[in-house]
Amino acid sequence: LYSNLPTGKAVVAGHDITKDKNEIRKKIGVVFQDPSLDDELTGRENLEFHAILYKISRAERKKRIENVLKLVELEEKADILVKNYSGGMKRRLEIGRGLINEPNILFLDEPTIGLDPQTRRHIWDYIKKLNKEHKTTLILTTHYIEEADYLCGRVAFVDMGKLVA
Repeated sequence: LYSNLPTGKAVVAGHDITKDKNEIRKKIGVVFQDPSLDDELTGRENLEFHAILYKISRAERKKRIENVLKLVELEEKADILVKNYSGGMKRRLEIGRGLINEPNILFLDEPTIGLDPQTRRHIWDYIKKLNKEHKTTLILTTHYIEEADYLCGRVAFVDMGKLVA
């Protein structure tokens, strides 16, 4: 996060980015394009590790992990090593991990790249549900125009690093 702004003020989720960095980090979730799960841990352990990084208390961690597993429909597979998950299951777990801190804003970088059309649509439905039911602001990058059309209320096009539409 920026520490020195030349002029003006930037606010995220009601917090000044130059003063409230830790509070802002608590309000933001990220789902990376490239897989970043630990294949040698279970789905539950991956979520727990991430929750510990956010300094979520043990009791709250347990509750949030169960809620996230339910949201991404992985409750029955939670205690299986991630290396045994399908691509779609891994992607749902990645999204769940991005939600463990109950963010106001979730950044998704190419959330469905490399997935088959059926799994991609399934992930879209999760993302849409998240936005609608949990009022999470979603900011995503995608090369799929139909994905942007389905998921987004507003769309911007960037070409060669410049906003073009």
